[in-house]
Amino acid sequence: MDMLAAPSLCFITASYIGDIDRFSILRRSINQFAPEFAHLVVVHTEDFAEFRRRFRDEPNLRIIPTSDVLPARVELHRRKSGPKWFTGRWKHGRLLIKGWYAQQLAKIYALGSCPYEAAVFLDSDVFICRPLDFSYFFFEGGLKLFRCRAVNAESIDFDISTHDILGNPLHEITSLYDYVFHPACFKKSTARGLLEEFKRRGRSTWVRRFLAQRRPSEYNLLGYSATVLEHCAGYSLIECNPTDLHHSIRFPEDRVRLAGEIELMQTAPKHFALIQSTVKIPFPRVAEVFDKVVEAQST
Repeated sequence: MDMLAAPSLCFITASYIGDIDRFSILRRSINQFAPEFAHLVVVHTEDFAEFRRRFRDEPNLRIIPTSDVLPARVELHRRKSGPKWFTGRWKHGRLLIKGWYAQQLAKIYALGSCPYEAAVFLDSDVFICRPLDFSYFFFEGGLKLFRCRAVNAESIDFDISTHDILGNPLHEITSLYDYVFHPACFKKSTARGLLEEFKRRGRSTWVRRFLAQRRPSEYNLLGYSATVLEHCAGYSLIECNPTDLHHSIRFPEDRVRLAGEIELMQTAPKHFALIQSTVKIPFPRVAEVFDKVVEAQST
């Protein structure tokens, strides 16, 4: 990714063809509530043409194939379509990097080569609910770094995986954290520092260790780099709960709360909403939710 003269902050999304409709709602929300932000979206190389066709007229949007972001060997294992001579399956057998893992790796590498000094990560199943400007992401001169204590097995496992990938002795780890926020904000130097730390430790196989984890987290790895390697330089550490920042329909049991959450989006909106794609709420219903949010903001 070439370096461009640009503001210091952008949005980054990692997506693929299966999320293209949900991504369209994210784009609508950015155009409606945060039109001044540049938006970089990294999509699977085989999906690049369709994303470019559908969103070619979008302002401030740059669509980037994973082949421009991921190391060549990682991209080779990620490819899932096309003839075997092109994807490399003839040589590497059945080893393929699953999409969820590839998107996490793409975020780290995209941030490290970003033409901006910092980025806000927005997944395809997130949308903005109210007007947003650059000042939201800064506090007392530092980029907001959202964090909370890991309090359940899932969030604990995310951070255990982080230390395992880094090779830290687990018996010495006594504090575990959760950096999985919507939004998550990190500086470019944090991604570069993380990759340099892997080199310094001789962790040339860190991607393989990442893929071996049941619950790896790109945000926890970046959070470790920001707090431990950079000592929060350039950040303002914000200790809060993820749901302080966004409306959340994340688990199947949350579906019963959807009507109530929609009402809150209309009457007392937070800046962001997450309707996780794995909950399988039909796209027309999600689009209807966003339409109601826009209508409420217009009145």
